[in-house]
Amino acid sequence: MLTDNQQKVLDKIVSYMTKYWKSPTIEELRVILEQKSKRWVTQYLETLEKKWFIQRDNSYRWIKLWNNIWIQTVLNIPVLWYANAWTPLVYAEENELWTLTISKNIAKWDSSNYFFLKVEWTSMNKFKVKWKNIENWSYVLIKKDETNLDENNAYLFIVDWCATIKVPKKESEFIYLLPKSTDTKHKPIILSQDDNIIINWKVIDVYNFN
Repeated sequence: MLTDNQQKVLDKIVSYMTKYWKSPTIEELRVILEQKSKRWVTQYLETLEKKWFIQRDNSYRWIKLWNNIWIQTVLNIPVLWYANAWTPLVYAEENELWTLTISKNIAKWDSSNYFFLKVEWTSMNKFKVKWKNIENWSYVLIKKDETNLDENNAYLFIVDWCATIKVPKKESEFIYLLPKSTDTKHKPIILSQDDNIIINWKVIDVYNFN
């Protein structure tokens, strides 16, 4: 089993070779991985070789894949915090609580662009993502580059440094964070565009297995 960083390096190698049909050089890997040191890259290559994921020789483009690379079909995606599906009362800290393992095909081979939140309460239990409801204790998958707001999707909002999942609606200088719930006790949150709010990323999937 690979660590998250080892998996990231391996994924970048596979992605490069799939696209260009040749091995990346150490310098190319250094740039792709946004590292200052070639030695950092080399250390990970040494580890991947010891674990029989790659093999190396003395040629210029000298990384080759072992066949067992194609067996690695999953990624570990971090669960970063809890998000309220009520009012935003849970303090949002970007600390990894644990990880969930999902298919690389779901995360498009890029674990760095995704994270999970665990949902508390029921203000979104009528809202469906890919035909699945956001329930109390659902895990929602967030994609970091999905930032364009629309009223057909649910988003992660940070209000006064607390995380909540809601559907947005803009009207004049106001932003409404709308619940979608079977429980009428849940009411919209009415905010000014001058309020301390971070409009964060979109919920792209939901998983209910608790």
